[in-house]
Amino acid sequence: MSQRRFCFVVPRYFEGIAGGAETLMGSLAAKMRERGDYVELLATCARDNRTWANELPSGESAVAGTRLLRFPVDERDLDKWIPIQVAIHEGKPVSYDDQLTWMRESVNSSGLYEYLARNGDSFEAIFFGPYLFGTTFWGSQIHPKKSILIPCLHDESYAYLDLTAAMFRNVRGCLFNAAPEMELARSIYGEIPGGVVGMGFEPPEEAEIAGLEPYFDRSFPYILYLGRKEMGKNAHLLMDYFCQAKGLGLIHADTRLVILGGGSFSDLHRQDLLERGDIIDLPHLSEREKQRVIRHALYLCQPSTNESFSIVLMEAWMLGTPVVVHGGCPVTKHHVMESAGGLYISSASDLGGVTSYLSQDSNIRSVFAARGLDYVKREFSWDAVLGRFDRVLEGMK
Repeated sequence: MSQRRFCFVVPRYFEGIAGGAETLMGSLAAKMRERGDYVELLATCARDNRTWANELPSGESAVAGTRLLRFPVDERDLDKWIPIQVAIHEGKPVSYDDQLTWMRESVNSSGLYEYLARNGDSFEAIFFGPYLFGTTFWGSQIHPKKSILIPCLHDESYAYLDLTAAMFRNVRGCLFNAAPEMELARSIYGEIPGGVVGMGFEPPEEAEIAGLEPYFDRSFPYILYLGRKEMGKNAHLLMDYFCQAKGLGLIHADTRLVILGGGSFSDLHRQDLLERGDIIDLPHLSEREKQRVIRHALYLCQPSTNESFSIVLMEAWMLGTPVVVHGGCPVTKHHVMESAGGLYISSASDLGGVTSYLSQDSNIRSVFAARGLDYVKREFSWDAVLGRFDRVLEGMK
């Protein structure tokens, strides 16, 4: 059997990238390479997903053994892009011409597109994601019959654009991360070919977990938020819930809320809350330090309502920590319901109730975490994920 050839295209990629979509696509590419497929990763020279400046060198390199080709980001006219971006974000009507302008001034790379035009025919399939970027939109139209989206789709204004619908309907199909994401796509765009694949995990050994010492010098119970420090992830909402629940006496006075992730706390517009003493802002930590923080939390809280998978839930379960999610997020609620590995909330009183319940007994937390771990092993082992990948790809021929 001849070696299969695949290409993955993401807006940015580098060792240690924190973005969920990039991590998911990069890990899938790496596992396919490990099993013997030929794989290339294409990305731009950008590192920062806010400025999109060309910071990384162009040309060929490797990340974790996978061939990576980087191309410069084209110049952008932000005076054109920003007003349309704001209008779309606010759900205002935007003409098709303005949608095209918005995408032309998105993150694009002429060099990357030229490479795809020259070499795209040599690949069995070319995977693009996430769905919001110029590299995905324009890149997927070069060889649309070979193009497969890994969209990381959310129920948001961008998903309902005519431009977005045209892209979904013009490509070969999609690999989805969870059933609710696939259902959302098909409710908007029709019967899109493809299926659920997701991301694979390799749970650590029990001895490794047992060796994770507490991160904090002084012992106190804490809820953990792990993710980017930005409004779109609802970290600010979790802080508001926490403060309200504490004010109502629903959460014990000793309990802390730990905020860990990339970005700046100032982006959450809650800088004054750090003066309370019970909200702790942690900087970027090493992987081992991050595991220590997760392992000893009361629970990990994922308050975002815009998720297509949520890697942090799987990380928590693998380290023996239960999870709490927002009841308004179909995907994370799906994970919790399917696994019975956590609970969901939609108010400050809910947060107070689940915190009180999970604080009562470590055995309660262990039961939830064990169910979550079983779910990860059953649904998201690499054998399960790669098996789904092969079946879904075969179904799109």
